[in-house]
Amino acid sequence: MKVVSPSTMRDIDRRAIKDFGVPGIVLMENACREVAVAVWRIWERVKENRRVPPKVAVFCGRGNNGGDGFGAARHLVNMGFEVRVFLASDPSEIKGDAAVNFEIVRRMGIPVITLRGETDLEKARGFYSESFAAVDALFGTGLRGEIKGFPRRVIEFINEGGCPVVAVDIPSGICGMTGKVLGAAVRAEVTVTMGLPKIGLLLYPGASYAGKIIVADIGLPAKILDDVKAEGLLLDRQVISGYFKPYAPDAHKGDFGRVFIIAGSKGMTGAAALAGLGAVRGGAGLVTIGIPEGLNDILEVKVTEVMTLPLPQTHEGSLSIKALEPALDFAKGCDAVAIGPGLSRHEETAEFVRKFVAECPVPVVIDADGLNALSEDPDVLKKSVAPAVITPHPGEMGRLLSVTAEKVQENRWDAVREACDRFGCTAVLKGARTLVASPDYPTCINPTGNPGMATGGSGDVLTGMIAALAARGLKCHEAAAAGVYLHGLAGDLAAREKGEIPLIAGDILDHIHEAFKYVLEGESLDGCEGQAHQGRD
Repeated sequence: MKVVSPSTMRDIDRRAIKDFGVPGIVLMENACREVAVAVWRIWERVKENRRVPPKVAVFCGRGNNGGDGFGAARHLVNMGFEVRVFLASDPSEIKGDAAVNFEIVRRMGIPVITLRGETDLEKARGFYSESFAAVDALFGTGLRGEIKGFPRRVIEFINEGGCPVVAVDIPSGICGMTGKVLGAAVRAEVTVTMGLPKIGLLLYPGASYAGKIIVADIGLPAKILDDVKAEGLLLDRQVISGYFKPYAPDAHKGDFGRVFIIAGSKGMTGAAALAGLGAVRGGAGLVTIGIPEGLNDILEVKVTEVMTLPLPQTHEGSLSIKALEPALDFAKGCDAVAIGPGLSRHEETAEFVRKFVAECPVPVVIDADGLNALSEDPDVLKKSVAPAVITPHPGEMGRLLSVTAEKVQENRWDAVREACDRFGCTAVLKGARTLVASPDYPTCINPTGNPGMATGGSGDVLTGMIAALAARGLKCHEAAAAGVYLHGLAGDLAAREKGEIPLIAGDILDHIHEAFKYVLEGESLDGCEGQAHQGRD
């Protein structure tokens, strides 16, 4: 599904009005109706447990978001609900299509209470406390800057009510581009977003405020939505399955790619093993792990389906610069390479990484200590012979961009795009709603995964999976997108069986096959699809 910035959505609206002659009031009317229907669905769910008349509190601002709220109030009255509109603005400031709907509300005799201060909020508290639902139509996606003063207090008042809130387009106080909370934000149970989902609805913390997201058809011409160059793409089964071709009946292991994984150091053979098994489960035909020679016997005991290549090592048990020539020679016979898991931060090993990445002849996936080595000279990525995929967590991304992890988390979207554009590679920013950015493609948002996956070794499995998919012939952005989606879905399946707290990386490995069956064969997951696509209708 396409995902857009607030500015792109405004351009879509303008084009519908200007180029296709769809009146803005028509678009608003359709939006109003969808909001009212969302409230009705809540009533259908809770009505048997309520003994009071069905009341709805509608909180409106002065802009078009408020106009949607006024129209929704009208529809709700017609549905038989008792409605009051709480206006957090001077009525004289309401203009355009919003003013049309406000005038209809006034003529219908729907009570409108203007909120100017704490006294007004106390007067509103009685009706609000008896309401089974509220509508948040205070601020839309165009909000800039932090909400302060009395508007912030109104948002706090809405959150204090305790009833389900339906947000119009985006919860008030959430930045439509980054998902950042602008001072304070409404916590919605449902968000009815118009036309296409906005980026800030899908990125945290905004996603945790949005609740269930309903993408409403408000009558925008399909041609506009088809033609729009969206900034983002929400990954789903349909997108991912399109990256794969059916097996040929005479296929053999050589057809599915050869993966070379350079990983491990003293005390870190587990990282190498997990990456190798991730590549095997990710569908690679042949997988070989390049390991410091002193650790080869240990690794051969840990893995069965993976081959090993002993390489020269330092006195500390990490890869030596002398490993460069044999590693590059072996890579020439492979289809993709992964480098980094458990390599250590040894200075000589870091030198090996930088030189290998610059000269690697096939697509290379770089993670963990591979990224730490590159952080000393990240522009090596621009000199690399073959395409590269980097898979940093926020701390590693911060080191690559010379900023803090906190700065990365403040605007994950810009951070992953900066890395992609600056280094000319596919960048995977791991975390809740992992992002995948690649030159000339929309940035992908991954909806799968859960907090239980924040455990040692999880990223190593992902690295192997992405390398396997690249070796099978997927383009780098496809391999990265498919890898994070399937990896997260496998984690969701594992959490369903094991729970999030005891989840380990090996559990993710054990459920990759189910994730593939869901994506490629339409296998039912007995409700886990809802977890994989949480927040969507």
